[in-house]
Amino acid sequence: MASTNRLLLQALVNGLSDAVGRNDEAAADRYHRRIRLLAGHFDTNPVVSAAIERLLSASGNWLKTKVSDRFEAEQPLAELVDHITELL
Repeated sequence: MASTNRLLLQALVNGLSDAVGRNDEAAADRYHRRIRLLAGHFDTNPVVSAAIERLLSASGNWLKTKVSDRFEAEQPLAELVDHITELL
């Protein structure tokens, strides 16, 4: 059975993915911040922790990218979301 933290992380990652797909910067920023707060709970699992850090880096880059250039920044983010989904 999945832990509540894993379920919460899965929901937040899916929310981040949806927000990025909608180009909703405010929602993506909220999901990014919530995932960062939850990341510490996965420090004992280095594979998941590393994947979360890569996701946070990619989503941070997406948030810093100009709106007109975000499509290119969205691709690595989508791949990382898929990777974390597989890990959970």
